[in-house]
Amino acid sequence: MTRIAYRLGIILALTTIHPTASIAEEKMVVDMSKLTCGELTKLGFQDFAGLTMWLSGYYNAGAHNTVIDLEEFARAAKTVKDYCKRNTRATVMAAAERALGITMPR
Repeated sequence: MTRIAYRLGIILALTTIHPTASIAEEKMVVDMSKLTCGELTKLGFQDFAGLTMWLSGYYNAGAHNTVIDLEEFARAAKTVKDYCKRNTRATVMAAAERALGITMPR
């Protein structure tokens, strides 16, 4: 049995034994172009971290940057969150662009 088939068999066995283990606790689908700062600031840490990581990837991909500096990422996320606290009606993407001075090609 190949390694892939073996691993798939293990995963299948585990999901059959514990079917709830394969079901997400809560499905969250977000249109990032519409997410407001007010909504972002109400998120728990894990969701906030996931969305800000997505933002980082989005803007870094636009700049063809494949390197992440985690300290700089944390500072940027805090800067955006602080901006969002003062501008709850702004979209998160607009807030990131304004707070961090990012210009995306349109």
